[in-house]
Amino acid sequence: MGYIDAHTHVWFKEALPNDFFDNNSGYSFTPPNLTDILKEMDNANIDYIVIIAYPSREVWNTKEDFPINMIKVVKEYANRFSIIGGIEPNRLTLQEAKEWLEKQYEAGVSGFKLHPVHSHVKPNAYREEEGGLKQLELLYEFAQDHELPVIIHTGTSMFLKARNKYSDPINVDDVAVDFPKLKIVMAHMGRPNYVPTAFQLVRIRKNIYAEISSIPPKKLLEYLARLEEISYKTIYGSDYGGPGVKSISENLREFLSLNISEKAKLDIASNNPRSMYKPLSELM
Repeated sequence: MGYIDAHTHVWFKEALPNDFFDNNSGYSFTPPNLTDILKEMDNANIDYIVIIAYPSREVWNTKEDFPINMIKVVKEYANRFSIIGGIEPNRLTLQEAKEWLEKQYEAGVSGFKLHPVHSHVKPNAYREEEGGLKQLELLYEFAQDHELPVIIHTGTSMFLKARNKYSDPINVDDVAVDFPKLKIVMAHMGRPNYVPTAFQLVRIRKNIYAEISSIPPKKLLEYLARLEEISYKTIYGSDYGGPGVKSISENLREFLSLNISEKAKLDIASNNPRSMYKPLSELM
């Protein structure tokens, strides 16, 4: 049994919108080659990777059809990929939100992502005191009812149109309380500003899971010295495709070289992500 990279931006050109390369990220993204990615996965003993294909009109010019297009591109290798979808709840009507969630679910997504910093919406914006955004409430209810996880970005983002005032993980706490059966994956563990808050939420909320993508593995234990305490509910990801991540294989090698137990490594980089995200072959 191999490893799982549970957070990548392996975005193939065929799935990207025509105006993607005119985006407002301030980052030069080069789409990878499918054959090269598969070869690298084989060499690194990676069974499958999770591709985060989320909509972000402000940053990437991507919309709700993005994950469906990604599924079409990789379906020939459905056992090697797991696709995460999502909606921008503050950009859709309630009916549009419902329709896109259903379309993505029927296509075979293994979960949804909310990117507060790129979509400019707080994770708890569904609450009356936070604006009463019913479309966001629908996202959580749909995911909970269909037993799909929701990944929520926490921590800052360098991209030009990012609004980092939405990056505090404390806003995820409401979601955990209001949707107790929803599996919430806290991407990036609030790095760099909010790691203590994220760590404490993972400890006290049964339905919040840690996810360590985009934290350089060589610095991971500086950020999370008590990582082994939460290794049973921590998920490995590289964030490959994002700034500073050289490759999915090198990131994994550096993680596996950490001074933590072999059991913790196996749980974080194989067992836990495998139990959270199913490959496309099991969902189509």
